[in-house]
Parts: sequence; C-alpha cells; structure tokens
Amino acid sequence: MLEDTETHPLAPRPDVAPPGSPLAASLRGARRADLHCHTTFSNERIKWLPGIAFHPLLTPEQTYDLAKSRGMDFVTITDHDTIDGCLDLLDRRGPLDDFIVAEEVSVAFPEDGTIVHVNVYDIDESEHAELQRLRGSIYELADYCRRLGKLYVLNHMTWTAQHRVLKTWQIEAMLEHFEVFEGINGSRSYAHNASAWAATRGHDKTLVGGSDSHTNRVGTTWTLSRGESVAELIAAIQAGQATACGAFGTAEKLREDVWLVLQGELDRRLDETHSFWKRAFTRSVCRVMKWSGPLVCLGYNRRQNTLVRKFHEALPA
Repeated sequence: MLEDTETHPLAPRPDVAPPGSPLAASLRGARRADLHCHTTFSNERIKWLPGIAFHPLLTPEQTYDLAKSRGMDFVTITDHDTIDGCLDLLDRRGPLDDFIVAEEVSVAFPEDGTIVHVNVYDIDESEHAELQRLRGSIYELADYCRRLGKLYVLNHMTWTAQHRVLKTWQIEAMLEHFEVFEGINGSRSYAHNASAWAATRGHDKTLVGGSDSHTNRVGTTWTLSRGESVAELIAAIQAGQATACGAFGTAEKLREDVWLVLQGELDRRLDETHSFWKRAFTRSVCRVMKWSGPLVCLGYNRRQNTLVRKFHEALPA
C-alpha cells in the first residue's frame, strides 16, 4: 500500500508541506535546521551482537561542520540520553549563536514500559538531569517540557525500543500530550513517515524533519522554519510555522549505514588491541558481519513493514 521512496515527492518544492503538517505562515527568509542527528557520544547497544556498541561515526565538530556545509542555518545534536556531545562542541568551539543544545530522551509509557524517543531542545545541564529522572513516564516528561516552554518532539512515531506495535490508547496519548511530531525522519522509510502523517492528520499538529543521521547524512533531511536566533526559531516551530523537507530512508541506506557504523567500531577495536587472538577474532567477526549484515537488515525491514501495517490498524477511528 505504501512504497519506499528515496525522497518525499514534494521535497524539491519547499512551499509544499507533507500531508497533515501546517505550512509556515511565510517562507520568506526561512531557515533550515536538521533537528535529529547523532554523534560519537551516542552509545547504543545491539541485541544480537553482545558487547558491540553502535557508535555513530562523526564527532560533534564534524557533525556541526557538515551540517553548515549543507546549508543548515541552525545546528543541533540529539544524542541518546546525553548532552555531552553538545557540551564537547561548545568546549572546543566556544559559544555558537546558531547551535541548540538538545538530546533524544528514551522515555516509557508507565503502564507497560513501552519506550519511545522524544527530542527536547534548548536545555541546560540541570534540565538534562531532570529529563533523565523523568524517563519512567512520558506524561511527566511532556508536562515538564510544557511547563518550561521547551520544544519537545515525538520522534519516528511507529518505532518503539521493544519493536512493539503501539496500541490505540498509546497513539491517543501521544496526540494528547504532544503538539510537534517528526514528519520526515531521514533514516525511516516512506511508509514509516507517511504513518506519522496519517496519525496526526486532522489534529492540528506541527511536523518537523531530521536526518536521524548516525553516519554522514547530516543535513539531508531538515525542518524549514523562521527566526534570526535560536529562541525565534523554536518559537516559530512551536507556533506551527514549520514544515519538514528532504530525504527519506531506504533499505539500501539502512544496510550502508549499519555496515559503516559497525565497521568503524571494529576498526576502533583493532586499533586498540595488540593481542593476536583478539585481532584475529575481530577480523573474523568483521567478515561474518559483512556477509550476514544484508540478511539481518532485510529481516529488520520486513519486521518494520509488519509494524507499519499493524500501526495503521491501531490508529484511532
């Protein structure tokens, strides 16, 4: 029913928004920001590869520079449950008027423990600590962000950490507690992104875009909005004056990104050890992963397509 495609059919025309997303009131002087990207400070684990970390490839400085080179007027880093990458960039570069300190928070529905991801922007260290304390309840986290006037975004709506299908009541809760959703995620397929449009259609929600880059895809998906400063940009997005633009993910991109990240991790391990047996083992793992990786990604894509179909079945009437 929904087919994967490299880019949104309307992406070349920034004056057209994805279905269900409010268009910016005026695009004159519009600004671009990739609102979802990761650096080496993100630390993810892979269930089927114990002990192997899924570390994104780029450092915070490399991420910032690549985003700017691709036309981003504002830059952010949304590492998983940490702002250390943001702070590292600022320590090295000094104050940056076009940079937004942010993070991707792993937060649970307290009823059953289902974990989803929420980006929160323009935060400091004390606010980061409070966000981490509230990870056990999506309702408390959303209420905290709302009280502080923070921009907070529900990411890749069909995804959960446990690869569960969201239930109807959970989708209804998202629509009640969130005003901004990720409308184009650059690592997710057309079907996944279109599912977010379907869920938010008719609910007067704002849709934004981000690459979700773990490799070198920073700035290939972005949010188009307004503002001469970080505060003005965030206020414009919160007012619904934003739209999502840029590339979708594909199965081919997933295979390439997974291999690039895992190869980087294995290369790092080779550099760190002088043990003959550890080096031999690491090289063997590398060969096995290069052969089996495409098959694993194929299985992952099929599972994700199943989740998309079941997500549509769970959509509120």
